[in-house]
Amino acid sequence: MGIRTLLPLLCATGLMAQAPARSVDDLRAFFQQNCVKCHGADGSATGPDGKKLKGFDFTDSAKLAEQTDAKMVRTIRKGILFGWIMPSFKGQLGEADAETMVKEVLRKAQKGKPIAR
Repeated sequence: MGIRTLLPLLCATGLMAQAPARSVDDLRAFFQQNCVKCHGADGSATGPDGKKLKGFDFTDSAKLAEQTDAKMVRTIRKGILFGWIMPSFKGQLGEADAETMVKEVLRKAQKGKPIAR
C-alpha cells in the first residue's frame, strides 16, 4: 500500500497528528492581530471600521444571547460574504480553536476591557 493510499485513510481515521490546540492567551493574541480592526480591542465594535462595517458587538449580552456557539464558530471559520465583510479564518483556526475562541474569549468580552492581555 503506497503513501497515496494511506494518506486519505490516516486523515479519515484521525491518525494523522493534529496541530496542538491554542491556549486562550494565544487566541486573545490572535484576536488582537486579526479582529480588532472591526470588533475593537474590547470586542465592542466601536472602532471606525467596526461602525462602518457593522462589526458584531461581543459585549452586547442581548445580541450575544441570540447567537449560538455553532453559528459563531461557523462564521469565524467560513467568514461573511465570501470574505468581503469578514475573512475566513479556517486556514488559521481549527474547529476546536474556533470553539475555544467563542467560549473563552468572545463570550467573555467586557466593554472597556481589552481582550488581549
